[in-house]
Amino acid sequence: MKIFKLVYFLCLAALLNVTSASAQTSINYKGLAGDLYEADGEVAVVLLHGTLAHNRMEIIKTLATLLSDDYGYPVLTPNLSLNDKNRMGEAIQASTKNYATLTACDIDHTHKYEDSLNELGTWVEYLKQEGFEKIVVAGHSRGGRQVSAFLAKNFSDPSIVGGVLIASGLSRNERNIKNYKKDTGLDLRTLLTEFSKLPDTEYVDVPKFIYCEKPRVTAGAFISEYEDNPAHSTPYNVAKIQNMPILVIGGSEDTIVPNVEGDFDSLSGQGNLSIKIIEGADHFFRDLYADDAATMIVDLIENI
Repeated sequence: MKIFKLVYFLCLAALLNVTSASAQTSINYKGLAGDLYEADGEVAVVLLHGTLAHNRMEIIKTLATLLSDDYGYPVLTPNLSLNDKNRMGEAIQASTKNYATLTACDIDHTHKYEDSLNELGTWVEYLKQEGFEKIVVAGHSRGGRQVSAFLAKNFSDPSIVGGVLIASGLSRNERNIKNYKKDTGLDLRTLLTEFSKLPDTEYVDVPKFIYCEKPRVTAGAFISEYEDNPAHSTPYNVAKIQNMPILVIGGSEDTIVPNVEGDFDSLSGQGNLSIKIIEGADHFFRDLYADDAATMIVDLIENI
């Protein structure tokens, strides 16, 4: 047992060393910012972060490093703009301020859920211009749900050859209503009805928006986030995707998306869909579980 623990911590130390030592190139394209982890492989991976997070959060940086350094596949990690200039361009590359916390709550929330689809399209365009003819689009958590919506609209693009959805499942309207009532005492349905009568750009007074307390948020952003939209659910989007391999990766100890397999029960017969559960992994695939996820992504790439 002592030998096993020693080996485990040596491996973990090596992994963390690789992650911290890995260099990525900051890139700016059409007003958007991201990091490019360069490698010689001919298949590029776009890897999107989760809710109000950023492209240098642990799981994104670790997976990008593993895929590029260990397996030789270039990875582009976009930083969603969230309509906030401080997250974009030279400003974010010159400062670590926006990477200090996981969630961007100290911004004006004018961004909409669907904005990410346009930004993903811009980054795919960038990779095409860089000469990549094969691109896999992947995302974690909410980022995976947004990737699934992007793929549902773009699966016929011959350059997009696969999708990877990590810890991404259903968006449940009933749960959102219940949780918002529990957290704030307010009826989400009433708020949505009221805000639908306002201009999209008008700021509204609410006690909470996603993870953020007392936010500055517009009516349009609030509605986009909380409306009962089936396209916010990964299985709904995956059902539309044809002739492209889709890999769903879940963690057995994930308490945020606790039943990925169950979420996809209705798609059990879809031949292009593969669901893999990593035993022991939580929502963020910490420690060596990220290596398992990277291996699964590589298996998908090598079988395209």
